[in-house]
Amino acid sequence: MSGLETAIRNALERSDRSNAETRARIYQSARQALENGLQKQQIEDPEIIAKQRHRLEAVIHAIETEERAALKGRTAAPPVVSLGDVRPAQVKAGGVAAGVEPPVRREPEFEGARPTTQADGGLQALRADRDGPMVSTRAAAEEARQDAGAQSSPAAPDLGVTDKRPRKRRRGRFLSFLMVVTTLAAAVGAAVWWVQTNDLLRAPADTNVANPPPSVETEDFSGTALPTLGAQEGFSSDWIEIFTAADAGAVKPAARASAEPLDDDGGAFVRLTSTTATEDGDVAIEIPAEVLAELSGKSSTLALSVKALAGKATEFAVECDFSTLGACGRHRFSIHDDRMDMLFKVTFDRSLAPNSPGRLLINSDVSGAGNSLDLYAIRVLPGQ
Repeated sequence: MSGLETAIRNALERSDRSNAETRARIYQSARQALENGLQKQQIEDPEIIAKQRHRLEAVIHAIETEERAALKGRTAAPPVVSLGDVRPAQVKAGGVAAGVEPPVRREPEFEGARPTTQADGGLQALRADRDGPMVSTRAAAEEARQDAGAQSSPAAPDLGVTDKRPRKRRRGRFLSFLMVVTTLAAAVGAAVWWVQTNDLLRAPADTNVANPPPSVETEDFSGTALPTLGAQEGFSSDWIEIFTAADAGAVKPAARASAEPLDDDGGAFVRLTSTTATEDGDVAIEIPAEVLAELSGKSSTLALSVKALAGKATEFAVECDFSTLGACGRHRFSIHDDRMDMLFKVTFDRSLAPNSPGRLLINSDVSGAGNSLDLYAIRVLPGQ
């Protein structure tokens, strides 16, 4: 029990020990500390608990008796006169009546020293009983010391508590840094997307390159398409010219086609225009029977000197209707506004020469858009 007694005395030293209410709070804290210590040590024996409580009350009673004696020895209570009890005549006489007893200020009665009607006879009958097991009071004394210090004087600033403002500041800096990184990443992603969608990384096209040469496509013809013959190479004497612009009378357009003879700086030509991709849009050009005789029983090459209108391109088709020799399939060509010689090969196995002329059928636009084709000449190279 010396631990609690020391804690109580230390708490009184640090507090206003002349105040009875302060002392009462310190004693009550000691009682609470004892109860907590008994619970922590799991002591449930009623006799032991009663003995410990009696010892604590004896210590409190002894300390309070000492405090009251010391308080009476230090100061004497001055007489206090109630103004309500003083008569006006006595006030004028400059004194108080002899029959009036001045009230004396009394200390508040301490609950530990007040007689009780308990079975143990109150605090006057308590004695420090040293019999029986002793209860460790170190934890109880420490709790009483802490409670007394908190009640007797203002708590000193807790220097161990860290200020959280720096932590908030560090957190704010981290969030700012994260926002900046996110913004930069979004900007970079948007820039990459913009570059890819606008093809800025693609090498620029060479606009000085000439248009690609016309291509040859065959639909029903099983032979091999021949390469384009450039106009600058010309034709040898072996080639037979079977049509020129002067032979406009040999041109027979169908119902939805037209043929118009024209002339410009490049020479005379016939402008063929087909408004449909069907047979109604074909233009028939007559081929003499003596030319067909040269083609019978052999493979030959036909050449068409043509071009599209200025700034345009067209895809046209050519078919053969060579009397008894038969057909040559349908050939398709793509042409731009440059004059070109489009070649294709035909093969006729029949050796019987026809005795009537044949036809070469041309459709100027297989898409049906009505693009025109300028026809300058048609030539044939028999047996080659």
